[in-house]
Amino acid sequence: MLLKLYRINFLSNYPKMSTCVKGKLSYPKDQLNLDLTLLGGQSFRWEKHTNDKKEEKWQGVAFECFWELHQTPSTIKYKVFSNKKHPDEYFTKLLEKYLRLDFDLSGNCEKWKRAHRHFAETSQALKAVRVLDQEPLETILSFICSQNNHIKRISTMVQWLCSKYGSKICSYEGVDYFSFPSLSSLCDHQNELESALREAKFGYRAKFIAGSVKKINESGGNDWFQKLRSLSFKEARVELVTLPGIGFKVADCICLMALNHLESVPIDTHIYKIAQASYLPRLSGIKSVTPKIYEEVAEHFRKIYGDYAGWAQAVLFCSGLQRFQETKGKFVDKTNVCVPAKKQKKK
Repeated sequence: MLLKLYRINFLSNYPKMSTCVKGKLSYPKDQLNLDLTLLGGQSFRWEKHTNDKKEEKWQGVAFECFWELHQTPSTIKYKVFSNKKHPDEYFTKLLEKYLRLDFDLSGNCEKWKRAHRHFAETSQALKAVRVLDQEPLETILSFICSQNNHIKRISTMVQWLCSKYGSKICSYEGVDYFSFPSLSSLCDHQNELESALREAKFGYRAKFIAGSVKKINESGGNDWFQKLRSLSFKEARVELVTLPGIGFKVADCICLMALNHLESVPIDTHIYKIAQASYLPRLSGIKSVTPKIYEEVAEHFRKIYGDYAGWAQAVLFCSGLQRFQETKGKFVDKTNVCVPAKKQKKK
């Protein structure tokens, strides 16, 4: 009997062994820029490494899996670690979903060029940035961390959350990788969550994160996320701003990157300057982006670019940064696309 109890206790406390699956999918490199897609401020869990042979690889965590990606002109090779057993094809489909590889970026770019002269004029600088399809909880809490912050610091904060409340996926090349914490895990630590975040130097964001976790759980958790996907974009955004610390600007990022509302157009300082120069010149000289002006610019983009206006905005943003880099002759600071220069008020 004692031996049986020992075995049960040992197995219940023994860490799960992750499995490694290798695979590849065919996809042209000119339709997927991994640097801009993974490192440009949509997700904060990816890093790029280059070896002595100048071979590039991208490593990161998504959907409770640790991924290592290699890209050739025509394929994406991947190595993935997971604590859950799945057929190999499952991981291929998961990566395709995450990168939204079913979206015809080339065809839509041609439509966007015809829709507005500015898009056509910047075609030489366009980069194949894809809008990620991410998990809502991770996106919400990550973008709360993003307020008045930069990518490196946001990544550090998200990594702390994962190592503290997530589950270990694997150790790879001497580094431990953790899943993003589940809602249930965070709720289990609700009483201590805010104080722990403050001790970890999350500042005022600690209160917002703890409050949002509580509100999401009370609203139905994953069922609420499904509801947000089924609502119209504007209805989903109104729901999101009921969370502590989230205004329409961050809600637009969440709608675009986690809820499949691709018409959502986050307007940051850079996009506002593009709008002033090429779309709404009457706004030239107006520095303060009021809620009314914010909505006007976003609606103008939706009128021109339609159901995928948010994706068109993402391409223009990266295109503009590329031109800035070429003009200044130096690498631009990787500040997050969805961090406003001035916090927008809720309506």
